[in-house]
Amino acid sequence: TIVSEKLVDDSFKVINKITGARNEDETLINLDTLSGSTNESKVSIANVYYEVKGTGTVKLQFENKEELNMTGIDNFGLKPNENKIRGTGDIKIITDANVDNFSLMLECHKETGFN
Repeated sequence: TIVSEKLVDDSFKVINKITGARNEDETLINLDTLSGSTNESKVSIANVYYEVKGTGTVKLQFENKEELNMTGIDNFGLKPNENKIRGTGDIKIITDANVDNFSLMLECHKETGFN
């Protein structure tokens, strides 16, 4: 079961703290529920701190299949060679059977379509 706690939802970004385990597949960032959202809203994955226990993979995936795959302990988005991941639609989180459990801090930037 995914546990997601929204820490920030301002005019520029959304930050969520998320925990879960194996065989997850659910919507994590629902654009319709974000502050200032319109029917044209788009977000990007800007920064993720993550810890994945087990040998599996945790995947963040936009509706258009743009994705970020995570294993082990690391972060995405603060390194000079890593650009924001821009996709369309909501963001799902998907884990495989080899993930014992995971925790992550996800920062998404509100790119366009917000009031």
